Amino acid sequence: MGATGDSPDGRRVPRSAYAGVMDAGVYRFTELGWLQFERLCLELIGMRAGVAASDWKRHADGVSSVLVERGLPHPLTGEPLPGPVCVVISWWRPMTNNRAAHFRCAVQRAAAVPYEYGPGPMRALVFTNIDAQGAADWGPGDAAQLIDMHGLSAIVDRDPELRRRLPSLLGVRDDLDRLVSAPLLERSSLDHGAARSLARIFVPTPAYARTLDVLQRYGFAVVTGPPEMGKTAIARMIGLTQMTTGWEGHECVTPEQLWRRLDPSRRQLFVADDAFGSTEYRPDSAERWAVQMERILRSLDDSHWLIWTSRPAPLRAGLGRLHRERGAERFPAPAEVLVDAAALDPAEKTLILFRHAKAAELPAARRDAIRASGAELVAHPHFTPERIRRLIAAVKSPARGASELAELSSDALADVTEAMATSFAALGDEHRDLLVAMLETPAGPVSERDLTAALRRHHDGALPHPPAELVDRLTDHFLRVLR
Repeated sequence: MGATGDSPDGRRVPRSAYAGVMDAGVYRFTELGWLQFERLCLELIGMRAGVAASDWKRHADGVSSVLVERGLPHPLTGEPLPGPVCVVISWWRPMTNNRAAHFRCAVQRAAAVPYEYGPGPMRALVFTNIDAQGAADWGPGDAAQLIDMHGLSAIVDRDPELRRRLPSLLGVRDDLDRLVSAPLLERSSLDHGAARSLARIFVPTPAYARTLDVLQRYGFAVVTGPPEMGKTAIARMIGLTQMTTGWEGHECVTPEQLWRRLDPSRRQLFVADDAFGSTEYRPDSAERWAVQMERILRSLDDSHWLIWTSRPAPLRAGLGRLHRERGAERFPAPAEVLVDAAALDPAEKTLILFRHAKAAELPAARRDAIRASGAELVAHPHFTPERIRRLIAAVKSPARGASELAELSSDALADVTEAMATSFAALGDEHRDLLVAMLETPAGPVSERDLTAALRRHHDGALPHPPAELVDRLTDHFLRVLR
C-alpha cells in the first residue's frame, strides 16, 4: 500500500485517508527488536480478538501468523473485518539503501503466509515495523490490509492498555511529551527523566504484569525481592505509563509525603521506597508505613494506587492483622498483594541483556563479544539488571580493550556494587555484625540459639533487638529467608 490504501471491505481508498495517522507520534518499533515487536502485535490482537499467544505460528525470517476465523475489528479504524482473517507479523531489519526493494521483500514474505492456511477466500491483516510511505502498490490484493509503523504508532497512542502492557514502547517514541502534559509534570514528583531513560532498557517481566494486575484489583501492591532486581524500575514504569493517561506520579519516602500530596479529586499513583534520594538502606523505615496501614488502605481506590518497594515484613504483618480483624471484604490478605521481583527466567535475562546492549549502541566488535558470552552472562548466579547495566557501561568505554571483556564480565557481575557497599557501611553495628556472624554459621537451617551465639562473638554490648528481629529487618535487602 503506497499511494492508495485499503478500506476494511477491500475497496481502494486514497492514501490520504490512511495518512491521517501522521498526526500521531511515531514509535521507532525497530529499536524494540523482533521479540518485543512480536509481543506488541500479540498483545494487540489478543485484546481485540481474544487470541492467545500459543495460537500463533512462527515462520522463517521474523514472520508470525494466526488465523482468526470469526474476524475482528480493524485495529486502526474499528470497522469490522469479517472472518476468516489471517493476521501476519512481518518484521524486517532496516536497510540504509534501496528502500523500495526492502519493502517488496517484506511484502512478498507476508503475502505468501495466508496460502499456508489452505485455499478459499481469506482476508489478510499485515503488521510491519517498516515505513511503507511512498512505496509502490504492495500487491497482495484488495482483501489485504497493511498497517505499517505509522498506523501502528497511531494505535499505540490511542490505546493506554497497550502502553501499560508493553511500557518499553515509551522508550522508542519520538516525542513522549505529547502524551504527558506540562501541568501534569509540574504537579508530579515522580522522577520523570529517570523513568524515560529506563523505558529504553526496561523489560516487562511477569513481576511487572503481576504488579499491574494487583494494582488494578486492590490499588495496592508490595513488590519484594533483593536489591538490583528491578523493584523500583517496575514502580517507575507503571508510574510513567499512568502519567501518559493523565495520572499524577509521586515518589514518597515517608507517609507524611503521601498525605501532603494526596488529592481525592485527581488520579494519582504513589511509589513508597526508602531509597529515593539516598544510597543508604534504612531498616526502620517500613515501620512508619505499617503504623498507618489502615488509614493508607482506606485512602486507596480505582484512581489512587500505592506501590511499596521496600522491606515487606512490617507491611505483611500489618495487612495480616487488618485482614483478620476487619475482614477480607475490606482489606486484602498479604499473599494477594505481594509480588516477587526476584524470579527471572533465562529468556527474560537474555532480553534484559539485549535491551541494555541495544540502547548502548556498542561498536560491532563489542556487540560480537557480548553475543559470544551471552549464554555465560545469562547463567551467571549474580545476574541482576543493575549489574548488566554496569557491565554494558564498562564494555562501552573506549578505554577498555577487547581483550579485557571476559575479565570485565566476571568483575561486573561478581563484584559488590557501589550502592550495596554504601548501604552496608550505613548499617548500624548490630546489623553489620549479624551479617558477619552468619558467615560463621554452617550451611543449611540455623537455630536462633546458634545464630545468637555467633553474633555474641562479633558484637560487643547489648543488642537493641533480638537476633530474629534483626534478621527480619535485613530480609530482602541483604538476606533471603527461605520458608
